[in-house]
Amino acid sequence: LHARYVLQLLCETRRVLKVMPNISHLSTSYSKDITICGDLHGNLDDLLLIFSKNGLPSEQNCYVFNGDYVDRGKNSMEILIILFAFLLIYPNNLYLNRGNHEDYMMNLRYGFTKEVSKKYKV
Repeated sequence: LHARYVLQLLCETRRVLKVMPNISHLSTSYSKDITICGDLHGNLDDLLLIFSKNGLPSEQNCYVFNGDYVDRGKNSMEILIILFAFLLIYPNNLYLNRGNHEDYMMNLRYGFTKEVSKKYKV
């Protein structure tokens, strides 16, 4: 994805996240399943497998991602682009919790900063 569009996505995602509460209260009911995922660590194949088996996020298909989206794998940026796009489309049905790898120092140590610099020349 061209850097211009990534920047637009990041700005819009930031705007939406700023108005969302810090704590999300979710409930399962007879009509709603929730898929809980964690620790993708830049492995896009894992995210695509999850969506293949459980369906894409939608109003009827709620997801909670418990952090550690980035670092270690080679597709952290693609994972964030996909998750942020779904968050903008379904802000009440996709929840993104922050993990320890969504931290500046962890990103420096485990590769996300290098990935971003390589894919989007600073």
